[in-house]
Amino acid sequence: MSKILVVEDDPMLVEIYEKKLTDAGFEVKVTANGASVKDEMLEWRPNLVLLDVVLPDLDGFEILEVIKKEDEIKDIPVYVFSNLSAREDIDRATGLGAAGFLIKSSFTPSQLAEEIKKILGHGVSSPPQPAAVPETQATETGSARESNGKRVLIIEDEDIFIEMFGEKLKQEGYEVVAAKNGKWGLKEAEAGGFDCVILDMMMPAMNGFEAIQELRANEKTKNIPIIILSNSALDSEVKKALELGANAYHIKTQITPGEVAEEVKALIKNKSGAES
Repeated sequence: MSKILVVEDDPMLVEIYEKKLTDAGFEVKVTANGASVKDEMLEWRPNLVLLDVVLPDLDGFEILEVIKKEDEIKDIPVYVFSNLSAREDIDRATGLGAAGFLIKSSFTPSQLAEEIKKILGHGVSSPPQPAAVPETQATETGSARESNGKRVLIIEDEDIFIEMFGEKLKQEGYEVVAAKNGKWGLKEAEAGGFDCVILDMMMPAMNGFEAIQELRANEKTKNIPIIILSNSALDSEVKKALELGANAYHIKTQITPGEVAEEVKALIKNKSGAES
């Protein structure tokens, strides 16, 4: 079993990448501490390191400089995995000895697992092809492992977040449907049968504020709990969304899939209690 050391401090990304890589058959260890990477590599001898650049202590470039001076570990392939995408950052990383540079936003968790398989099997990396989902088509994100009989609608246009949050909800027994624009999401919601809606604020065809209004104005959907997951949280935006009827508002990168699943569970339970 190949061993992957993931150097990452974002708890949301840690949770989903660790689970996805483990499911793909890798042994995974995670550290958020840049200063510990050299010791982890010397002790554990991973087959590959996924290295973020922005970390609380040492940055990824400093870590590369440290480990490439150690004869025992300098040949272990290190792939920088970052949201940085400027040519100077890529050149700097490869100049310091990185085996490759993977841009986080270019990979869903499943694509990352497949890319690592390809890297370890063939020693080469190629850009992934994003999963194509038509904007006007809703898709089942997969079957629940042990169904709890509840359904969640995710209205979101970014594949990586659909997979991250949808995967955890499926693990918790929810049936998950994704719609990649607001208007299609409303059609799915009106068709009925959903116990909770997770809604992005910035989407094609209709923004989140309009979607909340439509959901609350429709007799069929007016009581469905709504969780907002957004890339921004200005006080005015949060206030407006809650006043329009959203039940919760979170920054996508500041909440883990597990925390979202717990909030979905609590909101559905509260709704059921209020109706009984």
